[in-house]
Amino acid sequence: MNFLQRLREPSTWAGFAGMAIALGANPDKVNVVAQVVGAVVSAVAVFMPEKGKGK
Repeated sequence: MNFLQRLREPSTWAGFAGMAIALGANPDKVNVVAQVVGAVVSAVAVFMPEKGKGK
């Protein structure tokens, strides 16, 4: 499994958030960044074809 596939997993983002907070980041700012990243990734997912489709 490559890194880009891992980025699609919610547990990866939870891990990033946990590390950021543990390293001293403001939890409120981490939450906002996570929401923005989630929105962007969701918007991109709308336009990406599923594997095996569109051939």
